[in-house]
Amino acid sequence: MDIYSTRKNNFEHIIKSQQFSTEFLHQFFYKVSQIQQQFKNPTGQVILRQKLANKILFNLFYEPSTRTRYSFAAAAHHMGMQVIGTENAKHFSSAVKGESIEDTIKVLCGYHPDAIVLRHHEIGAAERAAAVSTVPIINAGDGAGQHPTQALLDVYTIFNRLKTLNNLTVLIGGDLANGRTTRSLVYLLAKFKGTNFVFCSPEPLKMLPDLKEHLEENEVSYIEIFDDLHKVVGAADVVYWTRIQKERITDPELDIDALIQKFVIDKQVLSLMKPYSVLMHPLPRNREISVEVDDDIRAAYFEQASNGMYVRMALLESLLK
Repeated sequence: MDIYSTRKNNFEHIIKSQQFSTEFLHQFFYKVSQIQQQFKNPTGQVILRQKLANKILFNLFYEPSTRTRYSFAAAAHHMGMQVIGTENAKHFSSAVKGESIEDTIKVLCGYHPDAIVLRHHEIGAAERAAAVSTVPIINAGDGAGQHPTQALLDVYTIFNRLKTLNNLTVLIGGDLANGRTTRSLVYLLAKFKGTNFVFCSPEPLKMLPDLKEHLEENEVSYIEIFDDLHKVVGAADVVYWTRIQKERITDPELDIDALIQKFVIDKQVLSLMKPYSVLMHPLPRNREISVEVDDDIRAAYFEQASNGMYVRMALLESLLK
């Protein structure tokens, strides 16, 4: 059986963003909006805490995380779940002794959680975990592979701001070779009519061929630019910027500081953007977006991070109701 198969939008596991249909997304975003509205008053919060009462979530993180780990923990708490987790399983679990991810998941399933959120340093680890798990596995990032729940909150943020997901020009920049958030976002936005992608990155960090082949097979428009974001930022409805991921770059010849300097969004770049465009970043940021940009109405990255909790609340309810 296909571990990500869905019937009537009921998922067994959340592994990659290709799972989500446009029909599902519109229904799901309505659910997220309802939860946000409920959360604004104490009575609504009490109702939400009954939704998944007495259920247990395991947070199993082999890589560092702030937003994903805390937002999943907060989401579970606000839905009434208990949370058990580790923030550094790569060093403080039996992985140090050579235990495989398959064996770890089999053991944890024996403790009867209701779902496991997994972040891992290896591409494909979430799929391997799902193949042996008796409970839902939620991929919270697998190396440079995918991060489907990040894509959900990214697209929800775009929809909230622009009220449409069709006919958008989306500029995606930074480290595209190692960016799992950008890969998941492209797979998801490519489902919508009239999407045009502009990939802006240092040439050594350009988008990988498999994703470009996917776009070509599905007749989705894209262009690449490797030198100057000023040339293309003015056409974008959405500007999705990412950091250079030093921890994943192995080429000692690359001058990372020089690469970053050419791809910084500051007030000068902001002045070239459309007045209604959306500036996004999955965070954490380093120098690629100047703090002077934060107060601009188009800057949505902290709103984006906040939306993550509500999206994950809705996702847990959809999986476990």
